Amino acid sequence: MPADIPLGTADTRLVARIFQHPLSHNLNWREVLALFHTIGTVDQAAGGDTVLQLNGQHQTFRPAHSKDLAAEDVISLRHLLTRAGWGGGPLALAEAQPNDLVVVIDHADARIYATAPDDEAAPQEVHHLSHSSDRARRDADRDETWPDDTRFFHQIAQALQGDGRIVVVGHGKGQSNEADHLLAWLAAHDSPVHARVVRKITADLSHQTLRQLLASARAVLQPKLLSAGTAAG
Repeated sequence: MPADIPLGTADTRLVARIFQHPLSHNLNWREVLALFHTIGTVDQAAGGDTVLQLNGQHQTFRPAHSKDLAAEDVISLRHLLTRAGWGGGPLALAEAQPNDLVVVIDHADARIYATAPDDEAAPQEVHHLSHSSDRARRDADRDETWPDDTRFFHQIAQALQGDGRIVVVGHGKGQSNEADHLLAWLAAHDSPVHARVVRKITADLSHQTLRQLLASARAVLQPKLLSAGTAAG
């Protein structure tokens, strides 16, 4: 976490509530805006939209219909904070837990692993799901949802049911990165699983070993504490 932004007790608790499981349903918009005035910026866009920015990342939110954030807004806020390097919040666990999962995905298949406690532990594959899609019949633009993709992503979502955190590891850029398509599908069709994804990692799957990939995932699951004020004191 950014060590140069000390947070007060109230802000630290607010960030913890944003990342808590199960999803919090009483996060106040006014408190969130006050937080971003401290750690980032708050801008008003055309049409009344609010744009929150932090560490070069931004997210646009529609005008609120109530004083509390809707579930989809909480999920978007989590991902904004995560993209900006704020990890899993100040109360995130200091080490990988048995119910944390790592998804290694490309166009051919998805392999889901339980998080190994350290680099020496043998990786434990929980699921191996094959993707039967015929890539030759797809448009270059993957905006369309093919039935094969839907089945594939639905199977992954079912395999990811639980309450642990999730790291998704993909390969390639843009339309070629299957991890991006999985996350977009989860955001639209399985928000509880999507909310548990703490980071997407892009890696060279053909040149990195499985142990290296899982070590990268463990590093994501070991966020530093946000309470820089406490450290400085």
